[in-house]
Amino acid sequence: MTIRVGIIGRNFVVDWMLSAMEQVPELRPAAIYSRNEQTGREFAEKYHLDAVFTDLEAFAASDAFDAAYIASPNLCHFDQAMCLLRHGKHVLLEKPGVLTKQQTQTLVETAKANHVVYLEAMRLVFDDALPIIRQALPEIGTLRRVTAEFTQYSSRYDRVRAGEAHINAFDPALCNAAILDMGCYPIHALISMFGEPAHVSAEAYHLESGFEAGGIALLRYSGFVCEAIWSKVCKQAAPTTFMGEDGSILLDDINHIRRIWLVRRSGETVELPYREKLPNNMMYELREFAGYIASGTQPEKRNLDSILTAAVIEEARRQTGTLFGGL
Repeated sequence: MTIRVGIIGRNFVVDWMLSAMEQVPELRPAAIYSRNEQTGREFAEKYHLDAVFTDLEAFAASDAFDAAYIASPNLCHFDQAMCLLRHGKHVLLEKPGVLTKQQTQTLVETAKANHVVYLEAMRLVFDDALPIIRQALPEIGTLRRVTAEFTQYSSRYDRVRAGEAHINAFDPALCNAAILDMGCYPIHALISMFGEPAHVSAEAYHLESGFEAGGIALLRYSGFVCEAIWSKVCKQAAPTTFMGEDGSILLDDINHIRRIWLVRRSGETVELPYREKLPNNMMYELREFAGYIASGTQPEKRNLDSILTAAVIEEARRQTGTLFGGL
């Protein structure tokens, strides 16, 4: 079964995804939607796509593809995904999905009503790192604390510091915020592993433009607490840590995992059997997406995790005043 894929977006993440798609023979890139026909055609030539569209409705209604991968600005995600789902297209939506719990639920319900698949492309939770950690948790005794961090100094932040305006990645008018770009990684991972938290509290810092540049969310569970830490303007070289009464499990970089290891209370270190994914680990979400389409099943657990993650992020944004036109 060959599933033809339409593309929305032309950034480096799309390049990574199309590279990963070469490892998934069920999927074939076939079309692109671009508001600019010339750049759309240049992209189509680069990746040997069959069709270029400049009208979203025409794109969604076409029979040139069966499923769509959306990697446009956050501001566009919901409307574009809804348009495609209503036209009977499967949708793989690049993280951070959409802005609210209600929007996420609407996408999931619309997909079911139209007998298609909706899936959020949060690559970390499709990798085998979290199952390896989950399997090793009994080795560290009763879990008491998790600190999951994704902090990174953005390559575009120097331009902001130099006074340049209208940097899209730092523009809150485009519904951009560090919690959506970076914080979604640790928050979604924690939700995937532990489910809905009993309580959420959050703090954040903002730039003069109003852009939320980093923060922390505390997720409380029965018997343990989790910290999700994020930033786009600074980087701390601290591993993600699962701390138990008898030891800890650590991973080196939540965005690009190379190593997972266990440190017992005695000081003994044990390497866990994780293998770095090259050139990237996006192939796993693509394989799962193709599998749902081929089998005609819905990603119930994945979508529930996306709904719960959206709810946590929405609550954290509310507490920190990181709002977009009331959303």
